[in-house]
Amino acid sequence: MNGDRIVADTSLIINLFNGVEEVRELITGRNLFVSIISEIEVLSYPNLTSEDSQLLKDFLFNCYIVDIEPTIKDITIELRAKYKTKLPDAVIAATAIYFDLPLFTMDKGFKKITDLQAVVLSV
Repeated sequence: MNGDRIVADTSLIINLFNGVEEVRELITGRNLFVSIISEIEVLSYPNLTSEDSQLLKDFLFNCYIVDIEPTIKDITIELRAKYKTKLPDAVIAATAIYFDLPLFTMDKGFKKITDLQAVVLSV
């Protein structure tokens, strides 16, 4: 596991923008990989102001946004079949597995995916 590269999920990004200091400290100085699913989820979050939307876009511009490649699709299918995971979560987990990176999240549901290096932050 390379400590400076992580996959950040939707919950982590939302909590960063909600001012959770522990999240800011956790991601500072790291290269962030973000699934296209998380990008879609945060940018379509209900009641975003145009200023919030621009802040999120600026943040995401500095991340490596990962599309659903064929191998990620295959891993997603396996995860959904094995763990009965929701499609968005399966794609995010598959992204982390594909790159062999830890998934940093605040969603405890990722703990059930034993194939995944999930770092679940609780505050």
